[in-house]
Amino acid sequence: MVRSAIKLILMTVIVCFATMTAVYAETIEIVAEDDWIPYAKEDGTGLANEIIRAAFKSVDIKVEYKMFPYARTLLYIEQGKYVAGFNVPLDEQSNKKYILGDKALYDAVSAYYCNKAKPLSAKNRDELKNGEKIGVVRGYGYGDHYLKLIKKGLVKEDVTTSETSNLRKLALGRIDSTIIYDKTAYILIKQLNLESKIKFAFINEKTPIYLAFSKVHPKGQYYADKFDEGMTKIQADGVYQKILNSY
Repeated sequence: MVRSAIKLILMTVIVCFATMTAVYAETIEIVAEDDWIPYAKEDGTGLANEIIRAAFKSVDIKVEYKMFPYARTLLYIEQGKYVAGFNVPLDEQSNKKYILGDKALYDAVSAYYCNKAKPLSAKNRDELKNGEKIGVVRGYGYGDHYLKLIKKGLVKEDVTTSETSNLRKLALGRIDSTIIYDKTAYILIKQLNLESKIKFAFINEKTPIYLAFSKVHPKGQYYADKFDEGMTKIQADGVYQKILNSY
């Protein structure tokens, strides 16, 4: 009787263990940007983080994040130290450097913001041509239109390490404008109490944002395909839209 009970317990433990291990057939380590509220936060949460976890979970892959500044995440993907990282905008440069897959994480709208006391003379992005000093974050992508402005020398780039720094410089009149994604701008301008000093100027562009995969990592293409498969599943079952709506 005792032996039967022990056998039953052992069988139950074995079945439970097998079930637990079957949930995640494998694990992927991803470098995660640590400072792009609300898309990615330093604690490993954020819109992108949730979408990526859900997509890989749907194909039985567990995600572990390694948190780094954005510029370093890009370097690690290029080097193949990690197989993937985010949040990478679709533009000419990123297309050359990474495997972007078929499915974007989401579309993010970026815009030019200006000082209320010193508004831009330009009324839209195509009128930027007078050497305006634009605050940007090192390593961030702002789309092909912005890259063309820089290449033609129509605007000047003022590079810092954070969007918070750019907003503070803009409030002090040290730069003419800064480009920030809309969800981020809404949160940071409020947090920094700069609503009375900074305003929206005009749209830069709507940019697809990707989980980028390494071209030199041996499993880069494999995991890119798995992610696309997972994204297809969570978009079909409503999980993806639920995450988007929560932000």
